[in-house]
Parts: sequence; structure tokens; C-alpha cells
Amino acid sequence: MSRTGATLTALALAGAAFAASPRFEMRSFVNVEGRVGAVQPAFAWCDAPDRVLAVTQPAHDPRTTAQPVTLHRWLKRPQMESDAGKLTAPFLLGPSEGAAGSIYTRLSFPDGSGTNANFFIRTSNVENVLDPAYRLSRVNEFRTPEGSFPCRYQPQAVFMGATAKRTVIVWDNGRTATYATRNFDGTPGVYVTGGKVSADDIGPEYTFRNGSYTYLVKFHPYAAFVRVQRGGRTLRTETFLAYSYSQPVQEQP
Repeated sequence: MSRTGATLTALALAGAAFAASPRFEMRSFVNVEGRVGAVQPAFAWCDAPDRVLAVTQPAHDPRTTAQPVTLHRWLKRPQMESDAGKLTAPFLLGPSEGAAGSIYTRLSFPDGSGTNANFFIRTSNVENVLDPAYRLSRVNEFRTPEGSFPCRYQPQAVFMGATAKRTVIVWDNGRTATYATRNFDGTPGVYVTGGKVSADDIGPEYTFRNGSYTYLVKFHPYAAFVRVQRGGRTLRTETFLAYSYSQPVQEQP
């Protein structure tokens, strides 16, 4: 084969490999009342070391003009039983500006003050679903009047969500699925492979079995929950306070 022919073949193979790599879109949600049926789209949420933070999706694009949103915060280990770690506060979100691989979307108070207080949501301009290498886009940091909070990131997860008691992560490589938890009380989480996925008309459902235990994760735009059973008996069902999931982009023919 000539050098030209070999080069064309290599380019064709590289192009085929790129075309075979699916693109993904990420959707995020916040459960504004902590119950089924109270879910809204989220601009971003953060699984921080000591809390879960989420900002609702504004009505219009916040990249150029500030838009009203609500900030939700749940402490992972509240100090008082009566507090329950909840906080809800109105803010303005936007505008955005880029710097060194990050996008900073400003948070300010509803009256427009606080713009010099350096509150923001920082997301990645590199690790995001515009690149087929990433299934989830990265939320780096929330900086609010309570402080600066780094956010957990799992680039290849198909689902990540936080309940009032734990973070749940699901990976799916197309052959098998894996389930893992990070418990807020410091106890060890679980890690289970060999999961199966099914779907109905509203969304996917992942099932994982580990001995006599069964873990079921269900998510869609209206609600999401994890259910744990042992020997067919339900031990607990936890709704997600905030969650994101990844799905392949439906390319136009």
C-alpha cells in the first residue's frame, strides 16, 4: 500500500472511531420540598463534604443577564434535630465569565447587592459533555455567603444523586452496571457490580443484587429514589434531594 493510501486508511479509521463515540447530555434536578412530585430542573448542584447545595434552573439564560433562582442547602450532619439542615434562599444567578478552564456564574442577592462579595458557581469549561470523553459535566465549586464548597465529581457516571443520608453513584459501560454509596454518617458505603438496567416510558431503572440485598435506583425528570430490600422486604426508600443523569444525545438523521 502506498503512503498516501495508508494515510487515508488511518484517517478513515480514526474518523470511524470518533463517529462511534456517542455524545451525552446531562440533566440535573433539585427536589425543592424533599418529596416525590416536588422536583424542578437545576442549573447546578453540589455534593460538598458537609452539605448538599443546589440552584434551580432560571427561566432565561443566566450567562448574560442575572436571573432569579432559589438556592437550596441541606447539611449532611445537622447539629440540631429541629434544624434538619435545610435552608432556602432567593438569589440572582448570572452573568457568567470564563477564566483558566472554568466558567464563573455569579450569585448575588435579590436586590442586586452582593455583586462584589465574590459569590459564584464555578463549572468546568473543559470537563463537560461537549467532549464525548465525559458523561457528566463538572461542577467544581459553590461559593455562597456560608463559604466555599468543593463538589464531588464522577466523570463517567450515568447517575449521581444525594439523599438526606448518602450519595449514590451508578456507572454503566453498556455491558454491566456498578452501584456505590458514600454515607454521610461516616459508615462504610456499598459497592456492587453486575447490575441490570430496564426502562419504562418515563425512565431507566437499575437493579443490583448483593447476597440477600437488592438495590434499586430509579430516576427520571419527575422524581428519583433508591430502594433497598432484603429477602424481598423493603428496608428503606430514600428520595434524592438533588441528582444528575447522563443520556446519549439523539442525533438527527
